[in-house]
Order: sequence, then C-alpha cells, then structure tokens
Amino acid sequence: MQEAGAQPDKAACNILIERCSKVGGTEFMTHILQYMKENRLVLRYPVFSEALEALKVAGESDTLLRQVNPQFYIECSVSKNKIDSITVAADSPTNMDKELLFVLLKNRNVVAIDHLVRGMMEKKLSLDHKVVSTIIEVNCSHCRPEGALLAFKYSVTMGISIERTGYLSLMGLLTRSNMFSKLVDVVEEMTRAGHSLGIYLASLVIFRLGCARKHTFAIKIFNLLPDNHKCTATYTALISVYFSAKRVDKALEIYKTMCSKGFCVVLGTYNVLIDGLERNGRYTEAEHYRKEKKTLHANSGSQESVSIEGKICNLIFSVDVIL
Repeated sequence: MQEAGAQPDKAACNILIERCSKVGGTEFMTHILQYMKENRLVLRYPVFSEALEALKVAGESDTLLRQVNPQFYIECSVSKNKIDSITVAADSPTNMDKELLFVLLKNRNVVAIDHLVRGMMEKKLSLDHKVVSTIIEVNCSHCRPEGALLAFKYSVTMGISIERTGYLSLMGLLTRSNMFSKLVDVVEEMTRAGHSLGIYLASLVIFRLGCARKHTFAIKIFNLLPDNHKCTATYTALISVYFSAKRVDKALEIYKTMCSKGFCVVLGTYNVLIDGLERNGRYTEAEHYRKEKKTLHANSGSQESVSIEGKICNLIFSVDVIL
C-alpha cells in the first residue's frame, strides 16, 4: 500500500494487526505498530487484547504496543508479588467501535463497515438509529444490497427502528436489484416502526411487483397498508396485479370492493380495467368499461374535482404506462 502511495488508515491498521495476531506474525506487527506510533493511530480494544496475547505467547516485549496504545494502561504500584495491571480507560470498547465506525463512514469504507457491524451484532452493541440509517444509505449509494441488508438485519436483531429515509433507500435498491422477497421484509419493518409508505409509493411498489409477476408479494404489501392508504390508487394497483396473474374474476371482485367502499373510479382505474380485460380476451367487458370511461371523461370537467388519490392513480396508470 505504501509503495503505491496509499497510506494505511486506522481501520486498515486494526485489521492488519488483528490478522498478524491470529497467525503469529509478530515481526510484521512491529512494523505496523511503529507506523501507528509515528502517525498517532491507535487500536480498538479487542484488537489490542489479541496483539497483547500474541506477543506474550511469542515471548516478545509489549513495550511498543504500550507506547502506541497508552489509553489502555494506568500507572499502578508494583509489589514483588504483583505485576503491572491493565485496565480500560474512559474509552470503552463500545465507544471505540462507534468511533471507528464514524471514521469508516466518513471515508465510505463499506467493506470495513460490514466487518464492524457483524462484530457489533455478535457483541450486542447498540447504535443510534440515525447511524444505522446512514450505514444503509451509504451502502445503497454504492449499490451494495448485501451491506445494506446486513445493517438492516442488525437493526431488526437489536430492535432499532431506523429513519424513514433508510427504509426508503433500501426499498429503492432492492427494487432495482429485483430482490423482492427482501423488499417485503423491509416494508413490514417500516410499517411496524410507524413509518408511512405514502399512497404514491405504495401504489408504485404494488404495481411494480405485479409487473414482475411477484403477485404474492404485492398482495402482502397491500395488506400491510393502513386503512387510510387503501384508496383509489392502491386498489387500482391491486387490480392490475390480479390482471397480471390472469386472475380476471378476482381483479373484477377487487374493483367491486373498491366501489362498495365509496372510492371514486377515475380514468386510471378504467385504463387498468380495459387493458387487463383485453389482454385476457374479455373484449365484451372491456368495451363496457370503455363506454363508462368515455362518459366519465365527458362529465369530468375540471381536474379540480378529482381527489389527490385519484390524481395519483391517473398519474401512475396513464395509457402510456399501461400499454
């Protein structure tokens, strides 16, 4: 790394020392510790402990290790029956892990972040929900679903409800990566945390899953929606899902349910009905709804009379989108 002009940072040094400790490479460890001393870098406490044990097994002096990491030592009186005591200073291992995490996030070192998150999950160390959200967003910006899902798993394991932006970033990445089963898990956790998908996004996700032939997942997400999100737009999206699954009668049943609940039928709904029926060979019924659509269009007048949910439906299910 140094020959290539890349100077190892704190995270890299910690990883290298840890590897040296495991394989007994104390000679190389000395070179790294000297570099750390010159550059005022310190070890995390778990790595420090491993290095101390490795030097002890090899019968080598730990003086340089002490000089690099003075925060782990306090002066204490020594009697002929006692040896120097080692204690942890004010910076606990938990705080040091968090400090290292902030450095890694700043440097966007996503691979090292993965290792640290796994370690913190094993040790049951808790992070602030905003930090977990940031980890997910950083991984999403690097198109790394595995890293983002690891942080998401950590949040679920630790019972941490992350920021809404974290959930949304992860949903976008999983959709682009066609990881739809994981997408449902994220929506479920997001709902449990009390965050709203929003009618527009909920309709888009349900419609997208239907297009991908993931009908079961689409239905699950619709069922997860709160009552105030089950409206013209989301019902229309669900109708499109059943048409994509070639379950025409079920699609028409959902349409009737929507109407019975008092939700207005808009042009976008008719687009879905007509297109779905024609694609499934039900031309007579399609013509019936085409006539109803013309009547609605003729009597609609100004778009000001259409509800927000109806406008969302028209926006998503325009003729261009459906065809």
